[in-house]
Amino acid sequence: MKIVIIIPTYNERENTLKMIDSLSGIINQTGKHHTEVLYVDANSPDGTAEIIKNKQKEYSWLKLLVEEKKEGLGMAYAKGMKFAMEKLNADYLVEFDADFQHRPEDIPKLIAQIDNGGDYIIGSRYIKGGSIPKEWELDRKLLSKIGNLVARILLILPHIHDVTGGFKLSRVKGFMDSFDFNTLLSRSFAYKIHLLFYMVQKGARVKEVPVKFQLRASGDSKIIKNELQETLKVIFLLQSRNPRTIRLFRFATVGFFGYLINALFLKIFTELQLSGLIVWGGSTEMAIVSNFTLNNLWTFKADQIKGIKDLVFKFLQFNLTSIGGLLIQTTTGLISDSLLKSDSYRQIVLPITIVLLILPYNYLIYTRVIWKTKGKGSNQK
Repeated sequence: MKIVIIIPTYNERENTLKMIDSLSGIINQTGKHHTEVLYVDANSPDGTAEIIKNKQKEYSWLKLLVEEKKEGLGMAYAKGMKFAMEKLNADYLVEFDADFQHRPEDIPKLIAQIDNGGDYIIGSRYIKGGSIPKEWELDRKLLSKIGNLVARILLILPHIHDVTGGFKLSRVKGFMDSFDFNTLLSRSFAYKIHLLFYMVQKGARVKEVPVKFQLRASGDSKIIKNELQETLKVIFLLQSRNPRTIRLFRFATVGFFGYLINALFLKIFTELQLSGLIVWGGSTEMAIVSNFTLNNLWTFKADQIKGIKDLVFKFLQFNLTSIGGLLIQTTTGLISDSLLKSDSYRQIVLPITIVLLILPYNYLIYTRVIWKTKGKGSNQK
């Protein structure tokens, strides 16, 4: 397999000479895989490209692509990846910094995971054995950790611990060779969020390898103050186009509307002075009718239930499965009342129960039972 390590540069003359010499000792440690290094220089005025050209006489594995102008880190990687796939016949692509914030000695650790079935291997700062520089100021440490946590939550990727790092290895066949770089949502640092989300959505087997993120060896840090803002923008754009996120939003909206329907009819039936059973049962059933109808017509439109027979059967099934949510609510209520011996259930436990237990239960039942995907030909969302 051929691995191409892509390193974008701009005014990195001082670091580049040291980096190439450091990489020369790493290239032979990548086992059976053939490894090359591709520098993508943004026409640096300090002569970075000339350093690389001179070193090419010494190292056959060293390649160079010079951009006409500086267009941002994301664009540099995009051009480098396309060049590596089309001209160098890369099987795997490695994203790597030019300034020693990523350690060259960690490269073989990522490459080793190829043989363990990894499609997308992340150099992770936030798993055991990984770290960020202890010399960083507190505000930068917080920005890094909180920004990564927020990104994990918004991307709904709890199983990946480092989603904002820039040290990654990607499989080409079936993954990066299908990515349309013209659709890249960020020309700067947040490009990495788009590529990560794409790889996960494509079903890549993700593995994380602990790495110790370093201070720059020399020169000024290129970190930008609006990196978090750019990251949030990319996440919003990704999720606004993500069918699964859209479905979750619709599911939550329908659920909230069902809650309002329940409250409305509870008030109406109470004012009519109907019996308690009718008040409770009637308002609950009106909410169930609302939820079933809106979910069928809107949330799960791609797997919409049609035909009188199927509608009646699924509606009855929907009613039966709704009992599960009521049992969860009743059980947690009884337990909390017996333990807390106060009215804390309605004020605290009930909202927590709805969010952490009832909503996940309902969503699981809806997707696996009521609106179960109709085989491979169905439009999955």
